[in-house]
Amino acid sequence: MIKHTIRLIVASALLCNVAFAQSVDEGKKFYYYEKYVSAKNALEKAVAAKPDDVEAVYWLGQTLIALKDTAGAKALFQKALQSKGSDPLLLVGIGQVELMEKKTNEARQRFETAISLTKGKDIGILNAVGFANASAAEGDAKYAIEKLTLATQVKKFKEPDVYINLGDAQRKLMDGGAAVTAYQSAFGLDPKLAEAKYKIGKIYVTQGPDQKDIFLKNFEEAVTIDPAYAPAYYDMYSYWYSRDVNKAKDYFAKYKANTDFTPSVEAEEISLIYASGDFQGAIAKADEKIQKDGDKADAKLFRTKAYAYDKLGDSVNALKNMELFLAKASPDIILPDNYVKMAQISAKFPDKVAQADEYFNKVISMDTVVANKVNYAKSASEMYKKLNDRAKSADWLTKILTYKPDYGKVDMFYAGWENFYGEKFITADSVATLYKTKFPDDMQGYYLAFRTKWAADTAAISAGIPSAAPVEDAKKFIELAEVDKQKNKQALLLAYGFMAGYYANNLKDYPTAVTFLDKILEVDPANADAAANKKVLENAINKPQKSSAPVKKPAGTK
Repeated sequence: MIKHTIRLIVASALLCNVAFAQSVDEGKKFYYYEKYVSAKNALEKAVAAKPDDVEAVYWLGQTLIALKDTAGAKALFQKALQSKGSDPLLLVGIGQVELMEKKTNEARQRFETAISLTKGKDIGILNAVGFANASAAEGDAKYAIEKLTLATQVKKFKEPDVYINLGDAQRKLMDGGAAVTAYQSAFGLDPKLAEAKYKIGKIYVTQGPDQKDIFLKNFEEAVTIDPAYAPAYYDMYSYWYSRDVNKAKDYFAKYKANTDFTPSVEAEEISLIYASGDFQGAIAKADEKIQKDGDKADAKLFRTKAYAYDKLGDSVNALKNMELFLAKASPDIILPDNYVKMAQISAKFPDKVAQADEYFNKVISMDTVVANKVNYAKSASEMYKKLNDRAKSADWLTKILTYKPDYGKVDMFYAGWENFYGEKFITADSVATLYKTKFPDDMQGYYLAFRTKWAADTAAISAGIPSAAPVEDAKKFIELAEVDKQKNKQALLLAYGFMAGYYANNLKDYPTAVTFLDKILEVDPANADAAANKKVLENAINKPQKSSAPVKKPAGTK
């Protein structure tokens, strides 16, 4: 009887251990799929069953951090440390929290102690230190790379997760090539690791939409490898959201089926009503949810309302809801386009136009991709052009020349002419000078310079006497443009007209002025003004001139 009872106790303990192990592994699995609510539930059960289990505590702490409950994670780690003492994994966990609190020195001390306690040979501890520094905004990516690289050198290393964290650290340093190599190494160790393919795709997302074939291919490969990998579905939904709403709906349905149905997911679902073109319906559904959830309503609901009101032409409510969204949203859900939209809405109010520049500057400072910075600047320029503020439009096109180290003819052309039309002649002339210096054989720089100098001299224009300032640029432009007179006809007519006026009015050189009028008539034979002015000048040339010398009397006369 006693032996039977002992067997039952042992069997029960073994079953509990199996169940406990399953709950920790289940929690880690949910964490991998970014199902953080499910992960929290599983890991809380694991910790409740075995409060002293360090792995369960560590992963519950990571899950709380992912759910933005840093205070909860801190309390959890502190309580566990009081019970377990200086456990290396718990030290790394509390160090990660301290990084997030910007206590970088204290965090580094925790990490070094944990590594020292394990003699720098524990892959799990080195990986946890690398993850903490790669994931926390305040973390040291170089330090992460150092420790993760050390982990790969430990005997019998075969942990793909180390390479994932190494890739994240490289990405933090803006080294996309090294990041891709690290993710590929992770995939080499585990060909079923969808996260590796997904994160390769994320690298190419940062390089702009022209890389869509590459990043979409990697996202598709991720869900082919693992159809339950929700993050890849979400990114494909996000990509198609403003491009093909039907594709977006399809990917969202797959995302929803493989993730926790949270208020955030419900808010995304409501935003699809907006994307489908039912703006009033989106507002109504968002209001219903906001009323139900009160202060806990997801911030994205206000963004959906703002965009919908903007489409309906209600700028007052659009602005109100965008302000609420930006005030309530955590930084990770604010998209670059949100700042662009806020700028465009703000610009519709005279007292808020200045804020528009602030929002554009903010989104540009956030982005590290030159092509994206350029596109935001172009959006700002177009916005101001629609507001008939050509000077502000010109400012943004001029900024592109500072964003692009390899700016070319097109960039200078548009920046220069927008400054011209915005009557910012000094800047326009500076851009023209850049153009002429960089492309001395291209007529466009000389034409811009000629037109700018001519327009800038308002005194000369009002006096009807052309300034000498544009002459050299006009001459060079004519020389280059005459290679194809018909193609450059309109610009040549202006330059010929200017030169004719300059020689006639400034230098009184009527024969040379006539040669320019002849050039006008060559490309535009029906030009009545040129014909009339030529006749006037020819009459002046042919008119006998009175001698100004004194008349002498014949010799011998009185």
